[in-house]
Amino acid sequence: MAQTEGTGQPGGNPPKEKLDPAATNEMVVKYMPLVRQIARRYSQFNADSLEDLTQVGSIGLLKAIRYYDPNRARSASFKTLATCYIRGEIRHYLRDHCSLVQVPRKLTEMNAQISQLEEKLTKQLNRTPTIQELSDQSGFTVQEILEAQQSWEARIHYESLDSTGEDDDREDKRSLSETVPDRRYQDMLIASEERAIVSQALRRLGDRTRQIIEFVFFYDLSQKETASVLGLSEMGVSRAVHSAVKKLRDSLKAEAK
Repeated sequence: MAQTEGTGQPGGNPPKEKLDPAATNEMVVKYMPLVRQIARRYSQFNADSLEDLTQVGSIGLLKAIRYYDPNRARSASFKTLATCYIRGEIRHYLRDHCSLVQVPRKLTEMNAQISQLEEKLTKQLNRTPTIQELSDQSGFTVQEILEAQQSWEARIHYESLDSTGEDDDREDKRSLSETVPDRRYQDMLIASEERAIVSQALRRLGDRTRQIIEFVFFYDLSQKETASVLGLSEMGVSRAVHSAVKKLRDSLKAEAK
């Protein structure tokens, strides 16, 4: 039998139905193939086992089941919401555990220089320059250039996993990596070494606001895409972000004293 729970959204929205354990289990069984499909894509280019990523993706599926509200007319389908949560949990996990996700800044800057030099030499030589020629002109060793190129190629492979596929039925067929999240406050959240404090502060937010923050800052969705998936207005998402970030900042300052 279904129960009800409040969404935690400001404005006193009516509570949504909460699935009982049997119904929740039925949803998990139905959408586990989607979890495995997404996890399999990400397991191709990192050392984490498919089983580990499937477990992480399952956490995202359970969150989607918890938050999905079929009564919201503008909400995306459950499959779309689940896809965002599953991908988001896996990406968040990989950011903490997989070196492929974040290319070191030094290698990123080196790649930019090498790319510019390669374009310049290609015009001068009327052909693609060799690695040795790039090394001679740039001052980087051949090994350094190869390392930079390999790291960047690995990042491209990783980002390509976000491309839309059969598991994604959004009307907006851009990949998630093609959307640019609002990063004005991201450094404050990501750079914090006190993850326990951040997690505790997040728990003080209402369910809907916490969901928005997860999508924008942890899952790298833009405010526009977050609004589309959750069936909210973009202005509503923007206001929720500003309000929540202020509360989080105040909490972090209070804990630091």
